[in-house]
Amino acid sequence: MTSLTSLSALPDDFVMQPDNIGCIKVTGEDRDSYLHGQLTVNINALTSDQARFAAHCDNKGKVWAVLEVVRHEDGVLLYGNRDAVDASFAQLQKYGVFSKVEMTEQHTAYRHIVISQNVGRAAAKTLFSDVPDASMAALSNDYGVVIQTRLEGSPLHFIVTAEGEAQLNKYLSENHDDIASFGAPEYEALCVVSGIPAVSGDMIGQYIPQMLNVQAIDGIDFDKGCYMGQEVVARTRFLGRNKRAAFSFSLPVPTSMNAGDTVEKQLGENWRRGGNVVRYATLADESYFMAVLANDTGSDDAHRLAELPAHEVTPLALPYSIAQENRDKPGRTGA
Repeated sequence: MTSLTSLSALPDDFVMQPDNIGCIKVTGEDRDSYLHGQLTVNINALTSDQARFAAHCDNKGKVWAVLEVVRHEDGVLLYGNRDAVDASFAQLQKYGVFSKVEMTEQHTAYRHIVISQNVGRAAAKTLFSDVPDASMAALSNDYGVVIQTRLEGSPLHFIVTAEGEAQLNKYLSENHDDIASFGAPEYEALCVVSGIPAVSGDMIGQYIPQMLNVQAIDGIDFDKGCYMGQEVVARTRFLGRNKRAAFSFSLPVPTSMNAGDTVEKQLGENWRRGGNVVRYATLADESYFMAVLANDTGSDDAHRLAELPAHEVTPLALPYSIAQENRDKPGRTGA
Protein backbone atom coordinates (compact mmCIF):
# COMPACT_ATOMS: atom_id res chain seq x y z
CA MET A 1 0.00 0.00 0.00
CA THR A 2 1.35 3.40 -1.01
CA SER A 3 0.61 7.02 -0.10
CA LEU A 4 -0.37 9.83 -2.44
CA THR A 5 1.42 13.14 -2.40
CA SER A 6 -1.72 14.86 -3.77
CA LEU A 7 -5.10 13.79 -5.06
CA SER A 8 -4.19 15.09 -8.53
CA ALA A 9 -1.57 12.33 -8.63
CA LEU A 10 -4.23 9.60 -8.25
CA PRO A 11 -3.64 7.19 -11.17
CA ASP A 12 -6.40 6.14 -13.54
CA ASP A 13 -6.36 2.61 -12.11
CA PHE A 14 -6.29 2.13 -8.35
CA VAL A 15 -7.51 0.14 -5.38
CA MET A 16 -8.40 1.73 -2.05
CA GLN A 17 -8.82 -0.33 1.11
CA PRO A 18 -10.01 2.07 3.83
CA ASP A 19 -9.80 0.59 7.31
CA ASN A 20 -12.05 3.20 8.92
CA ILE A 21 -15.40 1.93 7.61
CA GLY A 22 -17.75 0.28 10.08
CA CYS A 23 -20.67 -1.96 9.15
CA ILE A 24 -23.86 -3.19 10.83
CA LYS A 25 -26.10 -5.98 9.57
CA VAL A 26 -29.77 -5.91 10.53
CA THR A 27 -31.85 -9.06 10.13
CA GLY A 28 -35.10 -10.42 11.53
CA GLU A 29 -38.84 -10.35 10.87
CA ASP A 30 -39.19 -6.63 11.69
CA ARG A 31 -35.97 -5.60 9.95
CA ASP A 32 -37.50 -3.26 7.38
CA SER A 33 -40.22 -1.76 9.55
CA TYR A 34 -37.75 -1.08 12.35
CA LEU A 35 -35.17 0.58 10.13
CA HIS A 36 -37.94 2.49 8.37
CA GLY A 37 -38.72 4.12 11.72
CA GLN A 38 -35.07 4.98 12.35
CA LEU A 39 -33.60 6.28 9.10
CA THR A 40 -34.35 9.23 6.84
CA VAL A 41 -35.03 7.09 3.75
CA ASN A 42 -37.83 4.70 2.85
CA ILE A 43 -36.35 1.32 3.68
CA ASN A 44 -39.58 -0.42 2.66
CA ALA A 45 -38.92 0.76 -0.89
CA LEU A 46 -35.21 -0.18 -0.92
CA THR A 47 -34.70 -2.74 -3.67
CA SER A 48 -31.91 -5.30 -3.91
CA ASP A 49 -30.36 -3.49 -6.88
CA GLN A 50 -29.75 -0.14 -5.22
CA ALA A 51 -27.87 1.50 -2.36
CA ARG A 52 -28.97 4.69 -0.62
CA PHE A 53 -27.45 7.30 1.64
CA ALA A 54 -29.35 7.92 4.86
CA ALA A 55 -29.02 9.71 8.16
CA HIS A 56 -29.71 8.17 11.55
CA CYS A 57 -30.88 10.87 13.95
CA ASP A 58 -31.90 11.36 17.56
CA ASN A 59 -35.38 12.58 18.40
CA LYS A 60 -34.20 16.19 17.98
CA GLY A 61 -33.11 15.50 14.42
CA LYS A 62 -29.38 15.58 15.20
CA VAL A 63 -27.30 13.11 13.19
CA TRP A 64 -25.65 10.17 14.90
CA ALA A 65 -24.37 8.83 11.58
CA VAL A 66 -24.42 9.41 7.84
CA LEU A 67 -24.80 5.91 6.46
CA GLU A 68 -25.07 4.02 3.21
CA VAL A 69 -27.64 1.24 3.20
CA VAL A 70 -27.87 -1.77 0.88
CA ARG A 71 -29.44 -5.21 1.02
CA HIS A 72 -27.38 -8.38 1.19
CA GLU A 73 -28.83 -11.87 1.58
CA ASP A 74 -31.41 -11.76 4.40
CA GLY A 75 -30.27 -8.46 5.90
CA VAL A 76 -29.70 -4.78 5.40
CA LEU A 77 -26.14 -3.49 5.67
CA LEU A 78 -25.53 -0.05 7.17
CA TYR A 79 -22.00 1.26 6.72
CA GLY A 80 -19.98 4.44 7.04
CA ASN A 81 -17.38 6.07 9.26
CA ARG A 82 -16.70 3.54 12.00
CA ASP A 83 -16.86 6.06 14.81
CA ALA A 84 -20.36 7.13 13.76
CA VAL A 85 -21.46 3.57 12.96
CA ASP A 86 -20.55 2.54 16.51
CA ALA A 87 -22.65 5.41 17.88
CA SER A 88 -25.52 4.45 15.61
CA PHE A 89 -25.25 0.79 16.57
CA ALA A 90 -25.62 1.61 20.26
CA GLN A 91 -28.79 3.61 19.57
CA LEU A 92 -30.26 1.01 17.23
CA GLN A 93 -29.79 -1.63 19.92
CA LYS A 94 -31.44 0.58 22.53
CA TYR A 95 -34.55 1.24 20.47
CA GLY A 96 -34.75 -2.23 18.94
CA VAL A 97 -35.50 -4.17 22.12
CA PHE A 98 -39.23 -4.31 21.36
CA SER A 99 -38.85 -5.33 17.70
CA LYS A 100 -38.04 -8.69 16.17
CA VAL A 101 -34.65 -7.65 14.84
CA GLU A 102 -31.09 -8.78 15.27
CA MET A 103 -28.26 -6.31 14.85
CA THR A 104 -24.64 -7.37 14.61
CA GLU A 105 -21.42 -5.48 14.04
CA GLN A 106 -19.78 -6.60 10.82
CA HIS A 107 -16.62 -4.48 10.89
CA THR A 108 -14.39 -7.40 9.95
CA ALA A 109 -16.90 -9.83 8.42
CA TYR A 110 -17.22 -7.57 5.37
CA ARG A 111 -14.19 -6.04 3.65
CA HIS A 112 -14.52 -2.67 1.93
CA ILE A 113 -12.54 -2.29 -1.29
CA VAL A 114 -12.95 0.66 -3.66
CA ILE A 115 -11.68 0.15 -7.21
CA SER A 116 -11.39 2.62 -10.08
CA GLN A 117 -14.06 2.50 -12.79
CA ASN A 118 -12.37 0.47 -15.54
CA VAL A 119 -10.73 -2.15 -13.34
CA GLY A 120 -13.73 -2.23 -11.01
CA ARG A 121 -16.17 -2.94 -13.83
CA ALA A 122 -14.04 -5.85 -15.05
CA ALA A 123 -13.74 -7.19 -11.51
CA ALA A 124 -17.50 -6.87 -10.97
CA LYS A 125 -18.20 -8.84 -14.13
CA THR A 126 -15.87 -11.57 -12.89
CA LEU A 127 -17.34 -11.82 -9.38
CA PHE A 128 -20.96 -10.82 -10.03
CA SER A 129 -21.39 -11.67 -13.73
CA ASP A 130 -22.60 -8.13 -14.39
CA VAL A 131 -21.81 -4.48 -13.67
CA PRO A 132 -23.82 -1.82 -11.77
CA ASP A 133 -25.04 0.49 -14.52
CA ALA A 134 -25.80 3.75 -12.68
CA SER A 135 -24.81 5.81 -9.67
CA MET A 136 -25.69 3.91 -6.46
CA ALA A 137 -26.81 0.84 -8.43
CA ALA A 138 -25.93 -2.43 -6.68
CA LEU A 139 -25.44 -6.12 -7.43
CA SER A 140 -25.15 -8.90 -4.86
CA ASN A 141 -24.45 -12.60 -4.51
CA ASP A 142 -22.75 -14.91 -2.01
CA TYR A 143 -19.51 -12.95 -2.34
CA GLY A 144 -21.11 -9.71 -1.14
CA VAL A 145 -22.24 -6.51 -2.84
CA VAL A 146 -20.77 -4.18 -5.46
CA ILE A 147 -22.01 -0.59 -5.81
CA GLN A 148 -21.23 2.14 -8.30
CA THR A 149 -20.39 5.08 -6.04
CA ARG A 150 -21.13 8.80 -6.25
CA LEU A 151 -17.43 9.48 -5.81
CA GLU A 152 -15.51 11.47 -8.41
CA GLY A 153 -14.63 9.17 -11.29
CA SER A 154 -17.40 6.67 -10.31
CA PRO A 155 -15.21 3.97 -8.72
CA LEU A 156 -16.92 0.79 -7.55
CA HIS A 157 -17.28 -0.12 -3.89
CA PHE A 158 -16.97 -3.85 -3.19
CA ILE A 159 -18.39 -4.96 0.17
CA VAL A 160 -17.29 -8.56 0.29
CA THR A 161 -17.01 -11.53 2.60
CA ALA A 162 -13.68 -13.24 3.22
CA GLU A 163 -14.37 -15.56 0.29
CA GLY A 164 -15.33 -12.62 -1.88
CA GLU A 165 -12.16 -10.80 -0.92
CA ALA A 166 -10.10 -13.87 -1.84
CA GLN A 167 -11.76 -14.04 -5.26
CA LEU A 168 -11.31 -10.31 -5.81
CA ASN A 169 -7.64 -10.46 -4.86
CA LYS A 170 -7.19 -13.46 -7.15
CA TYR A 171 -8.64 -11.50 -10.06
CA LEU A 172 -6.46 -8.46 -9.33
CA SER A 173 -3.26 -10.48 -8.93
CA GLU A 174 -3.88 -12.30 -12.21
CA ASN A 175 -4.86 -9.24 -14.22
CA HIS A 176 -3.59 -6.10 -12.45
CA ASP A 177 -0.73 -7.18 -10.23
CA ASP A 178 0.92 -3.76 -10.43
CA ILE A 179 -2.17 -1.68 -9.64
CA ALA A 180 -1.61 1.16 -7.15
CA SER A 181 -3.10 0.47 -3.72
CA PHE A 182 -4.09 3.13 -1.19
CA GLY A 183 -5.73 3.34 2.22
CA ALA A 184 -8.08 5.48 4.29
CA PRO A 185 -6.45 8.93 3.74
CA GLU A 186 -6.85 8.73 -0.03
CA TYR A 187 -10.40 7.41 0.31
CA GLU A 188 -11.33 10.20 2.72
CA ALA A 189 -9.83 12.83 0.40
CA LEU A 190 -11.88 11.46 -2.50
CA CYS A 191 -15.02 11.59 -0.36
CA VAL A 192 -14.34 15.22 0.59
CA VAL A 193 -13.88 16.44 -3.00
CA SER A 194 -16.99 14.46 -3.95
CA GLY A 195 -19.04 16.24 -1.29
CA ILE A 196 -19.87 13.11 0.71
CA PRO A 197 -20.37 14.13 4.36
CA ALA A 198 -19.60 12.20 7.53
CA VAL A 199 -19.59 12.85 11.26
CA SER A 200 -17.25 11.52 13.89
CA GLY A 201 -15.93 12.34 17.36
CA ASP A 202 -17.39 15.50 18.89
CA MET A 203 -19.47 16.17 15.76
CA ILE A 204 -21.74 13.18 16.37
CA GLY A 205 -25.16 14.48 17.39
CA GLN A 206 -24.45 18.13 16.50
CA TYR A 207 -26.14 18.72 13.13
CA ILE A 208 -29.44 18.05 11.42
CA PRO A 209 -29.13 16.17 8.10
CA GLN A 210 -29.62 19.23 5.87
CA MET A 211 -26.63 20.94 7.51
CA LEU A 212 -24.58 18.01 6.19
CA ASN A 213 -26.10 18.12 2.67
CA VAL A 214 -27.74 14.72 3.15
CA GLN A 215 -30.73 15.83 1.05
CA ALA A 216 -28.34 16.70 -1.79
CA ILE A 217 -27.09 13.11 -2.01
CA ASP A 218 -30.64 11.70 -2.04
CA GLY A 219 -30.45 10.69 1.61
CA ILE A 220 -33.82 12.02 2.81
CA ASP A 221 -37.30 10.93 1.69
CA PHE A 222 -39.55 13.76 2.81
CA ASP A 223 -42.78 11.92 1.97
CA LYS A 224 -42.19 8.78 4.04
CA GLY A 225 -43.78 7.84 7.34
CA CYS A 226 -42.53 8.72 10.82
CA TYR A 227 -38.94 8.18 11.90
CA MET A 228 -36.62 9.44 14.61
CA GLY A 229 -36.19 13.20 14.26
CA GLN A 230 -38.69 13.51 11.39
CA GLU A 231 -40.50 16.56 12.80
CA VAL A 232 -37.32 18.60 12.95
CA VAL A 233 -36.07 17.41 9.55
CA ALA A 234 -39.42 18.13 7.87
CA ARG A 235 -39.95 21.47 9.60
CA THR A 236 -36.48 22.58 8.59
CA ARG A 237 -37.31 21.93 4.97
CA PHE A 238 -40.90 23.08 4.69
CA LEU A 239 -40.36 26.23 6.75
CA GLY A 240 -36.97 27.01 5.22
CA ARG A 241 -35.21 27.22 8.56
CA ASN A 242 -31.87 25.66 7.67
CA LYS A 243 -29.09 28.25 7.57
CA ARG A 244 -26.06 25.96 7.36
CA ALA A 245 -24.48 23.53 4.89
CA ALA A 246 -21.29 21.53 4.38
CA PHE A 247 -18.49 22.81 2.13
CA SER A 248 -15.29 21.16 0.93
CA PHE A 249 -11.78 22.66 1.00
CA SER A 250 -8.24 21.70 0.08
CA LEU A 251 -5.08 22.91 1.78
CA PRO A 252 -1.70 23.03 -0.02
CA VAL A 253 0.09 21.57 3.02
CA PRO A 254 -0.27 18.42 5.12
CA THR A 255 -1.71 19.15 8.55
CA SER A 256 -3.14 17.22 11.46
CA MET A 257 -6.87 17.73 11.91
CA ASN A 258 -9.72 16.47 14.05
CA ALA A 259 -13.48 16.51 13.75
CA GLY A 260 -14.69 19.68 15.44
CA ASP A 261 -11.67 21.86 14.59
CA THR A 262 -12.69 25.49 14.13
CA VAL A 263 -12.87 27.03 10.67
CA GLU A 264 -12.70 30.83 10.49
CA LYS A 265 -14.16 33.11 7.81
CA GLN A 266 -12.72 36.46 6.75
CA LEU A 267 -15.03 39.43 7.28
CA GLY A 268 -13.36 42.59 6.07
CA GLU A 269 -10.01 42.82 7.80
CA ASN A 270 -11.07 40.48 10.58
CA TRP A 271 -11.57 36.75 11.00
CA ARG A 272 -14.58 35.26 12.76
CA ARG A 273 -15.56 31.72 13.66
CA GLY A 274 -17.39 30.22 10.69
CA GLY A 275 -17.99 26.59 11.63
CA ASN A 276 -16.41 23.21 12.30
CA VAL A 277 -14.63 20.42 10.46
CA VAL A 278 -16.73 17.28 10.03
CA ARG A 279 -14.59 15.21 7.61
CA TYR A 280 -10.90 15.44 6.79
CA ALA A 281 -7.92 13.77 5.14
CA THR A 282 -4.18 14.37 5.16
CA LEU A 283 -1.96 13.28 2.27
CA ALA A 284 1.81 13.67 1.96
CA ASP A 285 1.72 17.19 0.49
CA GLU A 286 -1.83 18.45 1.02
CA SER A 287 -4.97 18.16 3.14
CA TYR A 288 -8.72 18.14 2.60
CA PHE A 289 -11.66 18.88 4.85
CA MET A 290 -15.42 19.39 4.91
CA ALA A 291 -16.85 21.96 7.28
CA VAL A 292 -20.37 23.02 8.23
CA LEU A 293 -20.69 26.76 7.57
CA ALA A 294 -23.38 29.32 6.78
CA ASN A 295 -25.25 28.10 3.71
CA ASP A 296 -24.80 31.44 1.94
CA THR A 297 -21.04 30.89 1.84
CA GLY A 298 -19.71 32.06 -1.53
CA SER A 299 -17.12 30.45 -3.76
CA ASP A 300 -14.74 33.40 -3.21
CA ASP A 301 -15.13 33.65 0.56
CA ALA A 302 -11.79 33.22 2.31
CA HIS A 303 -11.53 30.68 5.15
CA ARG A 304 -8.79 29.17 7.24
CA LEU A 305 -8.31 26.63 9.98
CA ALA A 306 -8.00 28.45 13.28
CA GLU A 307 -4.94 26.34 14.08
CA LEU A 308 -3.36 27.08 10.69
CA PRO A 309 -3.90 30.81 10.08
CA ALA A 310 -1.17 31.16 7.46
CA HIS A 311 -3.17 29.35 4.77
CA GLU A 312 -6.33 30.92 3.37
CA VAL A 313 -8.63 28.74 1.25
CA THR A 314 -11.90 29.09 -0.64
CA PRO A 315 -14.60 26.41 -1.04
CA LEU A 316 -14.26 23.78 -3.74
CA ALA A 317 -17.12 23.41 -6.20
CA LEU A 318 -19.60 20.82 -4.95
CA PRO A 319 -20.88 18.23 -7.45
CA TYR A 320 -24.50 18.99 -6.49
CA SER A 321 -26.73 21.87 -5.49
CA ILE A 322 -27.35 22.61 -1.82
CA ALA A 323 -30.34 24.84 -2.64
CA GLN A 324 -33.49 23.42 -1.12
CA GLU A 325 -36.97 24.42 -2.17
CA ASN A 326 -39.56 25.17 0.48
CA ARG A 327 -42.66 23.17 -0.32
CA ASP A 328 -46.07 22.58 1.12
CA LYS A 329 -46.06 19.96 3.80
CA PRO A 330 -47.20 16.64 2.31
CA GLY A 331 -49.82 14.42 3.82
CA ARG A 332 -48.53 11.37 5.65
CA THR A 333 -48.34 8.44 3.31
CA GLY A 334 -47.26 5.86 5.88
CA ALA A 335 -44.93 4.49 3.22
